[in-house]
Amino acid sequence: MKPLVSIIVEAYNEEHNALAFHSDTVDALFEQGFPLDRVELIFIGSAGQIDHIEATHPEWRAFYRVSLVTADRDHTHYWQLKNKAATLTAGEIVAFADSDVRPGPRWLSTIVSGIRNGADVVVGPSQYRTQRLGPDSPWMLAAALPTWGFVLAGSGRREPPQANSLLSHNVALRRDTLLEHPFRPAHRSFNSSLLYFELVRAGAKVVYQPAQQVAHGMTLRWWLRLHFRRGWETYIGRDSDPSWPRLPIPSKLKAIEPVALRMGLVFRDSRHWFRYRRVVGVSRMRAIRLFPLVLLTSFAARSLEMAGMYAALIRPRWAEHLARF
Repeated sequence: MKPLVSIIVEAYNEEHNALAFHSDTVDALFEQGFPLDRVELIFIGSAGQIDHIEATHPEWRAFYRVSLVTADRDHTHYWQLKNKAATLTAGEIVAFADSDVRPGPRWLSTIVSGIRNGADVVVGPSQYRTQRLGPDSPWMLAAALPTWGFVLAGSGRREPPQANSLLSHNVALRRDTLLEHPFRPAHRSFNSSLLYFELVRAGAKVVYQPAQQVAHGMTLRWWLRLHFRRGWETYIGRDSDPSWPRLPIPSKLKAIEPVALRMGLVFRDSRHWFRYRRVVGVSRMRAIRLFPLVLLTSFAARSLEMAGMYAALIRPRWAEHLARF
């Protein structure tokens, strides 16, 4: 009997944490309330990480199978490793999580129900956490909106949440869909968005599920560089796919485009916060109280992106080095 779900956990990031391992990810998988004998676990990393799991989690044998995809620092990249692991999966559903992500307790069951109900791809809200702050803290909620909020589409109050993109640390796909549409292997951070554009053009049904929540680890330095990098990559992303969002008039005026685009996103964030707060379970009154902090955080994130865009225009090589995590 084959497993129903294959979970790919990437425990390797050549730019940020090399072969660092975060046991919170595995801890959360044991708390899913889903039969683990129907789950295949594939780690991208090192044999030492498997030894670590065996030592700290004797119950890991409850999984259908635990496999390893070895990361070669010289000849593999984040997206290439994900594609390689996908070809080795046996489950009809393939779910992705990174080793700095802690899935919520209903993450796996929500994924399975979404695919069984007809979705080809399922996504959900991503939040932030640190060693001291949980995802429901004011600072983590405010920081997550400009980083991850774009996965949630703009919609009316009475309409169900809809997907607007996907993130590689919180997405699940039918295996056949994934193998037909793998991640692009370019050394860029936005390949998840490119995959989303491709899937939509191919007619795939992408469903947003509020219960499919994860909390992504972060540090302030990492968050600052992430948003600077997004700005720097704007021009590259726009040239990579015709579906990349763009403003026709400002895009022709290089000197003012960064200001017009990024400050426009601050305005969008101010409205989007009241959509995002519903899917992450923040009450309306609390959302109103947090609104000034949300605006402040959005302005900081978009200013960093604006700086990244100007740096890409003025000193592209220096900006590329600074944008690395």
